[in-house]
Amino acid sequence: MCGGLLFISIILGGFFAFRYFSLLYAMKKTEEEIREIQQDLTQNQMLHLPVPSLALGRLLGAFNKVLGEIREERIDYERREKAFQKQIENISHDLRTPLTVILGYLKMLKKHPQAGVSQDPELADTLGILEQKAERMNALVNQFYEYSRLCAGDFEMEMEKTDLSRVLRESLMGNCRILEEAHLKVEADLPQHPLWIMGNQSALERIFLNLFQNGGRYAETLFRIIVKEEKETVLVSFINDTKKLSREDLPRLFDRFYVQDSARSQGGSGLGLTVAKSLAEEMGGTLEVSAPEKSGEEETQDLLVCFELKFKVKGTCLQAHLATAGKGFASCKSEKSAV
Repeated sequence: MCGGLLFISIILGGFFAFRYFSLLYAMKKTEEEIREIQQDLTQNQMLHLPVPSLALGRLLGAFNKVLGEIREERIDYERREKAFQKQIENISHDLRTPLTVILGYLKMLKKHPQAGVSQDPELADTLGILEQKAERMNALVNQFYEYSRLCAGDFEMEMEKTDLSRVLRESLMGNCRILEEAHLKVEADLPQHPLWIMGNQSALERIFLNLFQNGGRYAETLFRIIVKEEKETVLVSFINDTKKLSREDLPRLFDRFYVQDSARSQGGSGLGLTVAKSLAEEMGGTLEVSAPEKSGEEETQDLLVCFELKFKVKGTCLQAHLATAGKGFASCKSEKSAV
């Protein structure tokens, strides 16, 4: 009798021990699957039941239902996002031709002798304002069109060995007027030797232009460019002081259509930095923003904003120090008047 009870006790103990450790194993595997799903919700992964369990099966069923709803919402969002991007592309494309025609007629009208623009200062001013507004609208439409093509993956970028140093020097010289008109003190610490990356010259020029335009809108007194060469990367920093931004604004600067209220009157579209970041990533680089601490030598008391553009260097570069420190573009320097 005692032997039979002992045998039954051993059987029951073994059964419950097996169930206990099976549930521990199942919970551990489920936890691992949940962690994997948390890392990437785009994989459409579902939870699986490692061992038979009615209670655990119900729990996983509820989890899978939620995951299925998340997947459906994501698919619906992607579909609406693609439709939105296509609408932007179509609208931008439809507006480009008439805007080009309008600009052409305005320029022709200003030069035509029978229009009498040269004899009528008021008419000349009016046409000048119209031309300025039309050019601004044309620039916005081009930005929308460019952004929609980037998002849709229709932007064809031919990657080739590109001298970032040369493109940066030429871009700064060509767009110096943007910074001069903002009365900024420009400090450019640029190397004269090549910095070869795998990239696209037109895309680099667009990135630099957008960063110069951003500096022209937001910078208060200074705009500084620093190039640092590391072992396998090159880092280009664009630093400016500003009263128009706060630290809370920085995480949103790359959001599409995000424009600080103080910049709306200056024609900001909220797409320039978004396009610049997308182009940098298309070339395998990064564009980040931070607010560095001011050194003791800084004259400004305003917030410093630093945009850091980073690319991998192709091939062997020269020494990591800047060969031409201090030989920036002196012709670009101008002092901002006191306010």
